[in-house]
Amino acid sequence: MRLSILAFVVVPGMALLTGCGGGSGGSDAVAPIAPPSPLSGVISIEANSRVDQDTMDQLGLDGARPATVSLGLPDNFVLAGYLAGSGGNYPTLTDQGVIFSYESDAEDRFNVPMAKDQVIVLEAFGSRAGNPALRIELTDNGSLIDSGETGDAGSRVVVELGDEAEGEYTLTVRALLGSGPTRYVISKNSVGTSTQLNFDWPDYDFIPGEALVSMAEGKTSSLAANAGVSGRHLGGADWLVSMPVAATSSAASSETAEQQLTLEWIRELRKRPEYKSVDPNYFFRTQATPVNEPDYSLNWHYDLVNAPTAWQIGNAGLTPVRVAVLDSGLLQDDDGQWHPDLQQNVAPEGRDFIDGGEPVDPGSSVGGDVYHGTHVAGTIGAAVNDEGIGGIAFESKIVPVRVLGEGGVGTSDQLIAGIRWVTGETSGGSPKAQVVNMSLGGLPRISALESALQYGVSEGLLFVAAAGNSATSVPSYPAASSRVFSISAVDAGGRPASYSNFGSWIDLAAPGGDASRDGNLDGLADVVWSTSGERRGGVSVPGYRGLQGTSMASPHVAGILALMKSEMPDLNTATVRGWLESGLLTQPQDGRSDRLGWGIVDAGKAVAEAIDGEPVTVLSASPAVVSLSNEGISTQLVEIQKFGDASVSAEMVASQPEWLDAELSGSAENGDLELLLTLKPDLLNPDEPARGVVDIAYEVDLSQNTLSIPVIGQLLSDEQARDAGRHFVLLVGKEPTDDGFYLAQSQVVADVENGQYRFRFEPDDGEEPRRLSEVTPGEYFLVAGTDLDGDGLICQAGEACAEYPVSGLREVITIEEGQSLSDIRMTTSFSRPTISESTPDILPRPGFKGYKLLETSPAASTNDGAKAVQ
Repeated sequence: MRLSILAFVVVPGMALLTGCGGGSGGSDAVAPIAPPSPLSGVISIEANSRVDQDTMDQLGLDGARPATVSLGLPDNFVLAGYLAGSGGNYPTLTDQGVIFSYESDAEDRFNVPMAKDQVIVLEAFGSRAGNPALRIELTDNGSLIDSGETGDAGSRVVVELGDEAEGEYTLTVRALLGSGPTRYVISKNSVGTSTQLNFDWPDYDFIPGEALVSMAEGKTSSLAANAGVSGRHLGGADWLVSMPVAATSSAASSETAEQQLTLEWIRELRKRPEYKSVDPNYFFRTQATPVNEPDYSLNWHYDLVNAPTAWQIGNAGLTPVRVAVLDSGLLQDDDGQWHPDLQQNVAPEGRDFIDGGEPVDPGSSVGGDVYHGTHVAGTIGAAVNDEGIGGIAFESKIVPVRVLGEGGVGTSDQLIAGIRWVTGETSGGSPKAQVVNMSLGGLPRISALESALQYGVSEGLLFVAAAGNSATSVPSYPAASSRVFSISAVDAGGRPASYSNFGSWIDLAAPGGDASRDGNLDGLADVVWSTSGERRGGVSVPGYRGLQGTSMASPHVAGILALMKSEMPDLNTATVRGWLESGLLTQPQDGRSDRLGWGIVDAGKAVAEAIDGEPVTVLSASPAVVSLSNEGISTQLVEIQKFGDASVSAEMVASQPEWLDAELSGSAENGDLELLLTLKPDLLNPDEPARGVVDIAYEVDLSQNTLSIPVIGQLLSDEQARDAGRHFVLLVGKEPTDDGFYLAQSQVVADVENGQYRFRFEPDDGEEPRRLSEVTPGEYFLVAGTDLDGDGLICQAGEACAEYPVSGLREVITIEEGQSLSDIRMTTSFSRPTISESTPDILPRPGFKGYKLLETSPAASTNDGAKAVQ
């Protein structure tokens, strides 16, 4: 559908023409004065936002054609775009009276400055008409530097410069010929540190009618006395609670409606002072994908981490270490025997937190009978028995803990219960294991999970977790917890795997495989082989299988930590982190990176350090890299923590960039050492990111040491160039339809002007036909956003969105008769808020599909621009 929007725009400050009713119309006539607007304001645009030059905003106009010239982009950008391999019509929505169409635009080109270690991320979101794949290419005068292709909607592809020289390159994004429309976002950060961007609303799945509650300090532990609801104690201050029967008996027409009721209940619980935190009971999943490659050599990944050296210098059998595998359980045959390559190394105790009893994997995880937990356990501790394969720590003892059920899915309460059982917090006595592997994830930050992990760390346990397979920098828990070692994945050539998550929360990397590559040039796909099985006639049959994923990378590190623990039983998280940040556990690399953390793990170096090395005492900064700007965060408090047992003294700021104030307070020994960094923007060049280092000098047992904290400062002055696309500003109803849409009740259109949008609604004059911009008194949500693909919906994934007062935390705005709400301020962005430590109030948006625009009749354009029919 092509909309002639000029007929519907009401320009602020101009009188409204209501039509002539007779009279002479002479020079003495006085123009009517426009009544005050019931609602008006300004929408700012997030820094570095750009929009494709030929979205449906342009292509929907008569005679429009796709752009033929490249669009120049700055060092930092987040750009949203539209592509379609052909034209057509969108499927008609329920009660939709008009047909929305889309036009062909098969290719977008951009000129992009690139430097070493910088990456560009493409994320495709599809549309209501399908989910076509997109191809991205980075080229230099026609020579291909890097490329990739998206898969399903929401998939991401990363391209990078590699060893090429710094300069300007051409970036091309293409749709396949004949494919349907799709929205996409490309993003780049010029400073080499990934920004944690999420372009879709948080949609973590959770169990309706349940919540995880942490009681506030000093409050009674009797949940019933405080909440009036049933609950199960998870240990410590944490409970799993259920909604009261009266609330759950409310009419809910679908699972989405049940989830909405649950979220409303959680919001009410969060208002009560006796609760420190209240979170949904989220689901989590495995972090692997199955691949068939039966002839692949089974040991390339051990060579990559230098495992043979570790085996030669260590004495792993002298002190067998127990490794808890929190996963889908283990394969067991009809005779009650575990996989033959694991049987002798499985500890006699284990636990099933899904069905109870023995932790047996029924064989239905992750797209088929791949026996995910069995695969992970084999990489850690498969026996050397002249059969099949051997594990990294082949004489360790595996403690299977089943926290993943059908389809490789579990719930956060089951994971927390499993962790607390392993650590001994709820099971009593000493911990059941010394190392814990969690090849699972996809959770937001949960207070009760952090509490369970903290108890384990205090008991000397080492936690390892898979970073995730979404090619995103959005933190995935439990891996993103500071109490866990987060593992990204590499291929057989040591390159970051195409699917692996990245970000400032990655600690180190290990082989996870990448079936799309042959990194070691052996002619075979890079997958990790380990113990597995299949179902035959209803019976579990042991075997072996190649998989890829960060699920496969994590057990490599868990196995190496087990080897280290066998040499140094008192090894703890602080010592490991100190060695890690000192470069003693990984293959050489130039500092830390967001793709590999502190580097690819080196088993030989790690075991040697555990045998001969002394615990290293170091200072570590959180956050590890600081980014400041005049529009974003201009002041950052950095917490500096001591890892190790030696005495630290004489802490001082040794050096800092001239454009930064640095103030150090507290002491490492007292645990309150903090660094306050404040940007001095007047000393920066506009739009040129400045890079520097703050050096903190300190002494460890009178030996001089230095903690270096990379800092980036930016004076953003691109406001005039910011453009997030044409915005529709809506007042929508408070409740969605059964189809998940929020319906607009009033609507105005705003185009960018000097890097911002101005909007103004009009009061309802009671006359027909009614303008789209007219507002009747009532309660609404105020939202704004783009409709880049022209389907009649705004704020979908990949489109800009603003909500009042803050995106993700919208509040009801009340319009009263005769009232004028002016100077309303909002900010629009392509990114969406995430559930994190800094934004714990954010909740998921189950079933959210967008805000639906008002439809207009074809006759509207003939109404002299004064009235538009709804």
